[in-house]
Amino acid sequence: MRSNNLNMMTRRSVLAGVGVVTAAALAACSSEAPNSGSGPASGASGDEKILMIPKYTGLKYFDVSGDGGRAAAEALGVQYDYIGSQEATATAQSTTITNAIAQKPSAMVVSAIDEDAVAPALKSAMEAGIKVVTYDADSAVDSRSVFVNQLSYELAASSMLDSALQNDPEGGLCAFVSASPTATNHKKHVELMKQLIDSDEKYSSLSYIDTVQYAEDDATKSEEIARNLMQANPDLKFIISSSVVTTPAAAKAIENAGRQGEVFAPGFSMPSSMTQFIEDGTAKAFALWDPAQLGQVAVEVAHQLVAGTITGAEGEKATVEGVGEFEILADGELDVDMPIIFTADNIGQYDF
Repeated sequence: MRSNNLNMMTRRSVLAGVGVVTAAALAACSSEAPNSGSGPASGASGDEKILMIPKYTGLKYFDVSGDGGRAAAEALGVQYDYIGSQEATATAQSTTITNAIAQKPSAMVVSAIDEDAVAPALKSAMEAGIKVVTYDADSAVDSRSVFVNQLSYELAASSMLDSALQNDPEGGLCAFVSASPTATNHKKHVELMKQLIDSDEKYSSLSYIDTVQYAEDDATKSEEIARNLMQANPDLKFIISSSVVTTPAAAKAIENAGRQGEVFAPGFSMPSSMTQFIEDGTAKAFALWDPAQLGQVAVEVAHQLVAGTITGAEGEKATVEGVGEFEILADGELDVDMPIIFTADNIGQYDF
C-alpha cells in the first residue's frame, strides 16, 4: 500500500460524447418552493409535474443543474419546480421532501445530502405514488427508482487522478478532502482513488495521506484545511476533493501561501471558479462534467418513469435527445460518464 499514514480534499453545453477530454461539473430559497427560478416550465401543459431538489440551494453547481432540468422540462412540455433549503443538513432536505409530497408531483429528482438520513422521506414519496430519481449523490437503493450518476465512481476517481498527473507528471503525495463522512459520492471517490494508487501502475508515482479531511462544502473551512495540510506536510503535492467548493478554495490557499507550482488542487470544480487559477498558473488542470447536462438527463429519466417507458429495471435503456442512450445497471444506476478535464487550452469554451 502506497499510503503515507500521517495524521493529516458549457461549452455552452456539453451534449456530445466526450470520453475524458483534456479539459470537467456543480438559489436562495426556503424549504418551500423558491421565488426565483421556480414555477412551471414555460410551455408546460398537462398534469405532469417534476420537482428538482438539490442538496441545498445557493451553490452555482446545483443552480446550473437546475437550469438543465428546467430546459428538459420545457422541451418535454411538463411542469417543473426547483425547490430546497439553504441549510445544508439532512434534516432540512428531509423537510423539503416531506413538504413537497403534499404538492402531489409526478416525480422528484433529488441530490441526496445523506444516503440514509433522507431515505425515509423519499420512501414516503414513493408510497404516495411519486417517482423518485436521485442525481449527483445517491440515496439508499430502496428509496428511489433510478440514480443518475454523473460519472461512475471508478471513472470519477480516475479522472481526478489523471488531472493530478496533468498538473505534475512526476506525481507525489495526495491529501483528500471530502464534504462529509456521509456524502456517498465523495466517500466512494476517495476509497477508489486509494485503491487505484495502491494497485494501478498508471498511478504508481502517487502516494496519499490516509486520513481524510472534511470541509462541509464550506469555502472558508476548505481554505483553512488546505493551509493546514500544506503546513503539516511540506512534501504535499496534491489536494484532491470531489467538492466544487473545496477545489477553488484550496487553489486560493496555495496561491496565498506562495506555493504555486509546488502544490496543486486537481479535483472537481466549476470552470468559472477556477479560471483565474488556470490563468495565473496556480492550476494546470482540474476535472468535472457538464452539470446542466446532468440535470437534463435526470429530468428526462424522471419523465420516462412517469410515462412508464422505463421502470428502473436493470438492462432497460433510456434515450435522452441530444445526449445519447444509457443503460440502467444493477441497483438502478445510470452512469452518464462524460468527464471533462479543463486546461488553459479549453477552459474558455465553457460558460458555467
